Amino acid sequence: MTDVPPLKDFVTDCEAANHLADLWRLSVRFFESRGIAMVSYHSDTEVENGEIGMVGNSGILQSGYPEEWVCQYIDGKLSYLDPMPELAAKIGRPFYWSDINDLANLSDGQQRYMALRAASDLGDGLAMQVYGPNARNALVCLGFGAGTPRLTAEAIFELQCAAQMAHLRYCAISGEQDRAKVDLSPRELEVLRWIARGKSNSVIAEILGISRHTVDTMTRRMFDKLGVNDRTTAAVRGLGSGLLQLRRKQVV
Repeated sequence: MTDVPPLKDFVTDCEAANHLADLWRLSVRFFESRGIAMVSYHSDTEVENGEIGMVGNSGILQSGYPEEWVCQYIDGKLSYLDPMPELAAKIGRPFYWSDINDLANLSDGQQRYMALRAASDLGDGLAMQVYGPNARNALVCLGFGAGTPRLTAEAIFELQCAAQMAHLRYCAISGEQDRAKVDLSPRELEVLRWIARGKSNSVIAEILGISRHTVDTMTRRMFDKLGVNDRTTAAVRGLGSGLLQLRRKQVV
């Protein structure tokens, strides 16, 4: 086992990280110092091309997992059968992989997944949900490798704190990158704000005092810049990238 850095040092290092690759290395190093052999991060957000540890073209990063299992997970599209993301989001607390059958009524497909996982001899580990801005949540899995230790509540809480801190920093860094990539004009951003409020293009045209044709054109151009095909996804992308901010309704 490597030197055991205090959690507060990891928090400081996370805050100073400005690149996703650096943040990932810091995180893996910290978990390895706590005896963790395998680390995976499952996000709905697509990970930047070239990012270390990327599983296929998904939003999954991994370190330490056997190559055979990683290939099987990708080629077999096992992410669609993996019960951990749904279970972690549902119960909201860390749990051991070996406890999954006791925590959830698994479908036939999920039971097949668990059988494949057991056959791959991954050992036991922890799964936990981490939370980000605008419901940008993710799953973190920490595998023990050889042996099946039962950690103290304090040790599990420390791992959870580290995972949460790393996720928040990930959201901050990737959000800055998203905002840099999306260069909306002030008028396009204004249209996006009204779309996020559920207004049709004709209503937006009346509000802004411009033609419906102009709003249609700006909407198509904005969709191209955001890389989306519909209004709902445009609003979600705007929120996730920080272009839009949720506002509480005022009580009159």
